[in-house]
Amino acid sequence: MARKNPAKKTALCGVFGGLAVVLLSLGSVVPAATFCAPALAGLCTVPVAVEFGIKAGLTVYAATGFLSLFLCPNLEAVAIFLFLLGYYPLLKPKLDKMRKKSVRILTKFGIFNFSMLVCYGLLLTLFPVAAIKEEFSHMGQMLLAAFLILGNITFFVYDAALVNIFRVYICRFRPRIFSGRNR
Repeated sequence: MARKNPAKKTALCGVFGGLAVVLLSLGSVVPAATFCAPALAGLCTVPVAVEFGIKAGLTVYAATGFLSLFLCPNLEAVAIFLFLLGYYPLLKPKLDKMRKKSVRILTKFGIFNFSMLVCYGLLLTLFPVAAIKEEFSHMGQMLLAAFLILGNITFFVYDAALVNIFRVYICRFRPRIFSGRNR
């Protein structure tokens, strides 16, 4: 069984952690991938969390974030991964257990907006990334508000897609990865 085999656990965590770092690195190769790369890299924690629990998923998230700080040239993509999209797939199952739908939705969007404000606040003040400062200086207040609204809509789609991604992993990929184990 995968949970009792430390070699399988280490291998799976290493493979998905490495894949997440590679995906984050692609965020600097393709300009439009600054937001897609962290979202895809965050998905790499899903199989680890399903197979070995939330602690293993958080370990992959932390290792990916740490390595990405040194290996990925796009600091914005790494920051988005660290501040939201890296841990959110691990947090989502807990949030989805909230009974009141209105509280659940407000909590999710509160997490998104708070995380993005802190992320970009740090990128603009503590770690001034010249390209981001220049990009934001050319945007007016209305365009920044539209950018945040568009981010919320995209986050809503990402949140809804995560349900299907968990389902596809469990139903399609999991049996192929662990086909040799007894269930």
